[in-house]
Amino acid sequence: MDKLERHYVIGTAGHIDHGKTALVKQLTGKDTDWLKEEKQRGMTIDLGFAFLGEDITIIDVPGHEKFVRNMVAGVSTVDLVLLVIAADDGIMPQTREHLDILKLLQIKQGIIALTKTDLVEEDWVELVVEEIQELVKGSFLENAPIFPISNETGQGIAELRKTISDLIINTEERQDKGIFRLPIDRIFTLKGFGTVAAGTVLSGSVSIDQFVELLPQKSKLRIRGLQIHDQNVKRVKTGDRAAINLAGIEKSAVTRGNVLAQPDYFNPTKFFDAQFYLLESAPRELKHNARIRLNIGTNEVIGRVSILDKNEIKPGESAYLQFRLENPIIADVGDRYVVRSYSPVFTIGGGVVVNTNPRRHKRFSEQVLSKIKILEQGDPGQMIEQILIKNKFKFITPEKLAKQVALTIEGVEALIRKLEENNLCFRYVEKGQTFFLHQKYYDELKEILISTLTGFHEKNPTKRGISKTDLKVLVGVTDDLNLFNVVLNDLKQKSKINVIENKAALTSFQIQVNEKQKKHMQEISSILFDEGFATSNIEGLSKKMNLSRDQVSEIISILLETGELLRVEDGILFHQKNINNAKSKLTDLFKNNQSITIGDFRKLLDTSRKYAVPLINYFDSLGITIRQGDVRIFNPDFES
Repeated sequence: MDKLERHYVIGTAGHIDHGKTALVKQLTGKDTDWLKEEKQRGMTIDLGFAFLGEDITIIDVPGHEKFVRNMVAGVSTVDLVLLVIAADDGIMPQTREHLDILKLLQIKQGIIALTKTDLVEEDWVELVVEEIQELVKGSFLENAPIFPISNETGQGIAELRKTISDLIINTEERQDKGIFRLPIDRIFTLKGFGTVAAGTVLSGSVSIDQFVELLPQKSKLRIRGLQIHDQNVKRVKTGDRAAINLAGIEKSAVTRGNVLAQPDYFNPTKFFDAQFYLLESAPRELKHNARIRLNIGTNEVIGRVSILDKNEIKPGESAYLQFRLENPIIADVGDRYVVRSYSPVFTIGGGVVVNTNPRRHKRFSEQVLSKIKILEQGDPGQMIEQILIKNKFKFITPEKLAKQVALTIEGVEALIRKLEENNLCFRYVEKGQTFFLHQKYYDELKEILISTLTGFHEKNPTKRGISKTDLKVLVGVTDDLNLFNVVLNDLKQKSKINVIENKAALTSFQIQVNEKQKKHMQEISSILFDEGFATSNIEGLSKKMNLSRDQVSEIISILLETGELLRVEDGILFHQKNINNAKSKLTDLFKNNQSITIGDFRKLLDTSRKYAVPLINYFDSLGITIRQGDVRIFNPDFES
């Protein structure tokens, strides 16, 4: 067989004792029954593996009904299937069940091998062929070639081998998401090397000395060696049938159904949402909360189904389910699965995974069902949009997005750009780190912030604004401080709000006072301006104006809000114009002096130490002056 462009995997399927293992031996020269019990009982129990040429692996699966779980594990990752039917028996129960499983897993291409033709007459073969054609009508095998063969005489084997070679190169390319994932279907040890896990690479690639994560155990393991078809290689990629030598772990710690993956991308889950189809051949309806056996990848796990859109599912119907499992699995959106009844055990249906990280859903919820229908389409761009929607008022990084959808950063960026083109994603970059938010929630947060400030101004007409800390609490929809500041700065740049001395206010807002308050404001402002740097406290102002302390306090609060007055310390107020005047005098003084004392500053303003100390401390806080022991020096880095 000629060298192929990539690696391919073929799986057998069919009823027990229909000649699958013998056929594989005819094609490859290898007996895939490797267990002692298989030799003793003359039947395949576990998966067997053989190589056809350099680039094709054949997985031989058991045909007995007791080992269907092993059969599902074997065919879950194949490119092409060999459905084997014995001419003397014809179509049998496991023939039908295996075909159902292949259809549920959406295997796209196959060949039908009609074995044991040497045991029957030619006209009987023709009758069986007609029966087979009727069985596969409407399935992916409807137009598949049917090869009458004999494993005893070798009749038809050469023709079958050539057809495999011709058809295999036309199988669909596997979708490579760029993130390494390999469901383990075989574990063994090699003397001097230790534990080896084998399976088909579903996505991505991996090289020697890289680390992979064993799931669901979440163990990080180094790759000691790699093989394809018993040949040492440095790297394996999507589609390869790979044997991976793992460092630092015993064989007993790894089981079929485990997954090797790129670290930190896949999370074990006991819950997932799915589209489900109940086979027409199912003997009864599937009820809500029914106990089932789930076969996904190379794993089988027991659980229950929550039917989200119906009370029960009748044979031939589809529905949306949430699986609730007894043990964690590893799955990705788009994975196919098979469901078997709990007891007695037989295949009843299957479908596709649409969400691997759902909340526990309320049944018959239109919102839940609408989201699942979107995810069912399997569009990665829509999946990312749904994650952004789920995150609501919270930034998410491309790294976290990539891990949630099991895509590379580059893949996520390409999909984000499409969302941005449709105004569905807001991007923010700070210090080289990128953040994303759904555009809908970014716009909504701006509206909420404006609305919150409007409400604050209506309730507090005499306050200049609200502190950013208090505003965030009032907004109350995001705990993401970074996002809050981004939105605040955006509104500030668009002249929707002002932020002065850490207080935010609408640009259109003006403090509201009545005529009486306005008159008192002018009087207090005039008094404090005239008093310069030895100002009255609230008690003194109350006596001078013949007003109560509460009335004076209210007017002072308004003047502080407007910025006309400044409180440098409890009980000590100055007029802003006087503050500015003091700043100018201080700056001029430093032109001829390298430092000043409190006494120098007190003389400069013609005031007492009581007022000079709080004021110079205020200038320290502004960064105008720097205290050094008992003196102040001018801050050369200060920008007025």
